[in-house]
Formats: sequence, structure tokens, C-alpha cells
Amino acid sequence: MKTFRISVLATLLILTTAVWGWSQDEKEIIDAYNKGVQLLNSDTKAAIASFQKCISLADNAEELSEKGEETKKLAQDQIPKLYYKLAVESYKKRDFQGAIDYFEKTKKYGKKYGNIALAQKSERLIPKLYYAWGKQEFVKKNYEDALKIFDQGLAINPDLASAYLGKALVYDKLKQEDKMIEAANKAIEVAQKIHDQKTLNNAKKFMRNYTYNHAVIAIQNNKMDEAEKYLLESVKYGNNSPDVYYELGKIYNKKGKYTEAIQYLQKALSLDQGNDVVKARYYYSLGKVYENLDKKAEACAAFRKALHPPYEESAKYEMQQVLKCK
Repeated sequence: MKTFRISVLATLLILTTAVWGWSQDEKEIIDAYNKGVQLLNSDTKAAIASFQKCISLADNAEELSEKGEETKKLAQDQIPKLYYKLAVESYKKRDFQGAIDYFEKTKKYGKKYGNIALAQKSERLIPKLYYAWGKQEFVKKNYEDALKIFDQGLAINPDLASAYLGKALVYDKLKQEDKMIEAANKAIEVAQKIHDQKTLNNAKKFMRNYTYNHAVIAIQNNKMDEAEKYLLESVKYGNNSPDVYYELGKIYNKKGKYTEAIQYLQKALSLDQGNDVVKARYYYSLGKVYENLDKKAEACAAFRKALHPPYEESAKYEMQQVLKCK
């Protein structure tokens, strides 16, 4: 969240020298207002109390002159601004509950006293503060607290995409995969809806990395069905790496799905911008697929392009001992 800025306009003291026609009530109203002005730069809470006293006295006065009404209005103008100032100060201290409470008061008094712009700004900031607070608790590893705080923000603004992503990260740490996937997908859905490109990119990146890493673990444990599922999910989330298509090609070759194997290996080849040595792994795998299809010419051609370390010896064996390539 960006640093907030506050500008409380300088407010002039109202002179209370004896003026014919002013009542004692009005003198007390102006005294309360002036005390608030004097406290603006030293004690914000006390200044608010003085301005509120000014307003209360004005409301209870039997009769107010034009000057009395003007003083009351000046005091009312200060209340939402000063609560906003307190909210900003609390946020800077990372006192999120305090900041939220003061923004709530800014919203309340902004609407009451006609500062609609400040009220609306505070209303927009409150759910974002819940996200920042939840993120802080996540960093502290207070995962259950983080979830509750994210949900508080979402209760106010169901379109807070970043909070859904925050929940996904928490569920990942708690090893609750189903809830993690649900929250991440919700983050993507909402981010697309509100055009929150940053959260959309982060959510997709998190999910494509998560699914690819789990695919690698599944491959290491020879769980090919699980690996295939995770790899296809990673592609769905935008993984366009040659590695993901290379692994899919090898899996489909093992499963006897040769058409799909060739398709994914050729896709990997088209994406990889490396030299012939780097691409040797794709050609070696393609050679094995063509060999399984009894396509000798295509297999030999592929193995010839795989004659680079560390595939050179294996490719030579296939060409010389298995296929008898010419």
C-alpha cells in the first residue's frame, strides 16, 4: 500500500474580543474552537475533542448568530481531516487495527459533515488495510490469524482479489491443497473482473510454479498420471516453458500416446531458443517416439540431431545397434 498523505489546512483563530450582541454561549463555542486550533500541531486527539465540544455547544445553544454558525461549520470541517491524519499515523506505525478504526471514523464524520470525498477514500482504503494486515500476519507465520483478517477485508469488499491470493498462500503453508486451489482460482477470477493485472499475474505465476514443481516431484516418484495432471494444469495457468512440454512429451511416449508425444516435443523445440547441444534432448526423445512407431527414417533423423553430450552415446547406440541407420 502506498504511503498516505494528509494536508490539514491551517485554521485561523477567531477573535473573541468583546463584541456587542454576542452571547456567553457563543463565546464558549469560539473558545472551544480556538483551543482546537491551538492543539492542531501538538495533540490531534485533544484538538478533535475541542472541535467536538465546539459543535456540541453550538447544537445546544438557544440561538446562534451567523458567526456562531460559521464557527460550528469550521469545527465540523476539521473532524474528518483529523481522524484521517490519525489513521495515516497509525498505518505508518503498522497499527492496522488503529488505522482501520480511525478510517471508519473518517468515513462516518466525512459523511456527516459533508466531506464525501474523504469518506469515500477512507471506505476504499479500509479493505486494503485488512489485506496489508493479513499479509503482515502471514509473514509472521500467524496463518490462522491471517486467514481471519483476509476474510474481514473480503466481507467489506468481495472484489479484493489480493486477499484471495493471500488466502491461497496461507492454505499452501497449511498444506490444504483443495482450499489453496479454490482461493487462487478465485483471485484470478476476481482480478480479471476488476482488471487488477498485478494480482492476476501473481496468482497465475504462483499456480503455474506450484503445479510444475509438484509435477517434477511426481515424475521423480514415477507417478506419471499425477505428473500429467499437474503439467497440464501448469500450462493452463500460463506456463509456456519448453520444460513443461518436454516432460509431457516423455510422459505420453511412456503411455503409448505417440501423436500427443510428438506434438508436445515439437512444441518444446519451437519454444527453446538454445543451440543444437541444448536441443539434443528433444531430438533424442523424438527419436524414441518414432522408434516406438516403427518409423525408422524419422527416428534415425532425430537421433542424428541428438549426437551431442550427454545424449551422444545413447543416440549412437540406437542408430547403430537398434535401428541400423545408414
